[in-house]
Amino acid sequence: MPSHLHPVNMEDDDDRSRFSFQHDWFELIRPDWEKRTAHLRSRPLRILEIGSFEGASTTWILDHLMSHPRSVMTAIDTFQGGIEHRNQAADPYQLSTLRERFDTNVAKCKEMAKLRVMQSRSDDALIRLRQDRSSFDFIYIDASHTAIDVLHAAVMSWQMLDQGGTLVFDDYSWRGFIEDCYNPRTAIRAFVKCAKPEIECTETESQLWVKRVPNHISATPNPDPALYYWDKGIAKKSP
Repeated sequence: MPSHLHPVNMEDDDDRSRFSFQHDWFELIRPDWEKRTAHLRSRPLRILEIGSFEGASTTWILDHLMSHPRSVMTAIDTFQGGIEHRNQAADPYQLSTLRERFDTNVAKCKEMAKLRVMQSRSDDALIRLRQDRSSFDFIYIDASHTAIDVLHAAVMSWQMLDQGGTLVFDDYSWRGFIEDCYNPRTAIRAFVKCAKPEIECTETESQLWVKRVPNHISATPNPDPALYYWDKGIAKKSP
């Protein structure tokens, strides 16, 4: 965080009017977050946010989930927007000032000092975090809206999520691309299918909340060598 920014001590953390968001999509899901994170308040938490944009969710997390002295938060973002932002000639998202707007907003949170910002592609940042043996209790994925990027972020961050921890996928119901192979839901469903032995899922209006639980589906060896490989006829019919 730039050294010239200093947190503003606000008496009311619920007063969101002190922030300036041009696109505050988080307000649509904030009631859900308030209910689903109530049990986490005042606990020592290690939180990872993949995708921060203007800091709408970042500021809410700092205000509501960072009160414990040992709580820390890491936020990853390129601050360059995704392909759905950059492909608009009029630049309604004003990407050139995105990092500045983010810094200005988080500076108004009294727990700002607990925030580490990694301005980087998520794949590069997640590799560094893995190399540092980082681990987290709560992970929020809201970065690239391209399926392959969402899947990579999910797999990489899953390796750092402690048992009992929560992984939240944004944009589960978002269909910004005609081709489903690009939409986040395709990646999220693929991840959920692979991680099924260790997860409990709850779908909300636009997100999927995943809790990491002890493995409850044992791997059963196939007793018939004749069935070791997929039938080619069946495989051709698979999506």
